Amino acid sequence: MKTFVTILLSLFTIFIGVVAYSFWNQQNQANKAFQDIEARLNNAKTQELNLQSDIQYLANPLNLEKEIREFFNYKKPGETMIIIVPNQSSTATSSALKNSSN
Repeated sequence: MKTFVTILLSLFTIFIGVVAYSFWNQQNQANKAFQDIEARLNNAKTQELNLQSDIQYLANPLNLEKEIREFFNYKKPGETMIIIVPNQSSTATSSALKNSSN
């Protein structure tokens, strides 16, 4: 009879351990999911602040006109547009300097 009780208590202890491990594992997964969602929320809040800043900037008609002119190469009638194109890229310049130093 004593052996039966010992075995029964051992099985009960093992069962409690398995259930406790299962709860611990679920808690870790929930914490990871929470941290991921929290990081995404912080990223969304940062994007919202940037968009609010852009909205405030573009609410000024002069700034809106400046951005439209720059993006679409727009000009008013009678204006002359000048587009300045760089001669060389920085990598071409640095490779030319290397060749000249040899």
